[in-house]
This record gives sequence, C-alpha cells and structure tokens, in this order.
Amino acid sequence: MSNRIFTYGEACRALEAVRTKTLAASERLETLRAQAGQLGPGQADKLSEWMDAVVQKWTADILALGALPKGLFTVDFDSGKGFFFCWTLNEPLLEHFHRYEEGFDQRQPLPEAEKQDAPPVLN
Repeated sequence: MSNRIFTYGEACRALEAVRTKTLAASERLETLRAQAGQLGPGQADKLSEWMDAVVQKWTADILALGALPKGLFTVDFDSGKGFFFCWTLNEPLLEHFHRYEEGFDQRQPLPEAEKQDAPPVLN
C-alpha cells in the first residue's frame, strides 16, 4: 500500500482519528500490562500474544488512514515535500517534522509557513 500525501491541514484533520485509535490502543496495553502480575504459569505467552494483537490492530488502523506508524504510538504523515509531519502519543497538536532520511530523534518544530492551510481553531 502506498502512503497518502497530506497537506498540513489534512494531517491535522486526520490527527483526531489517529489520536482516538492511539489512545484506545495505549489504554488496552496498559490494562494488559496491569494483568501481568496476576498471571499463572504459562499465561505469559498468551498475554504477549494479546499485546501483539493490540499493536498489530493499531498499526493496521493507522495505515488505513493513510498515515505511517513509526514506532509504538508515533505516527508520520507524508507531506510529499521531502519530510514527514510527526506526532506521538500525548502531544496535543501536530507541531513537529523530520526529513525522510531522518527519524524521530532528529525531528524539529514545524515552521509556521508549513501550517498555512491549518484548520481554524475553534474555542
């Protein structure tokens, strides 16, 4: 599947669905992790399978939106201009980017010029 190209505004609009799916997956993983101390012998493998299933579903959901999962609960939106808009869990807005050849560690604040087509902020 080829990834979708997003304007900044399109990525911001898609972010709500990304955030909803990411929060749900994160909460499910936390629930499963909390159960780890209550496991009996041989149940750890089953818990690991369930956790893997949560991550795989989240990955599929993000890909279905046209975005790119890049590590656990980090999502890139391809700008088509040599860089990705970059978001990770618990960030309120889409405010970072990194070039195609770079990763999360090299991300930087998004220049205001790239936010020109952002949706209006509603109070």
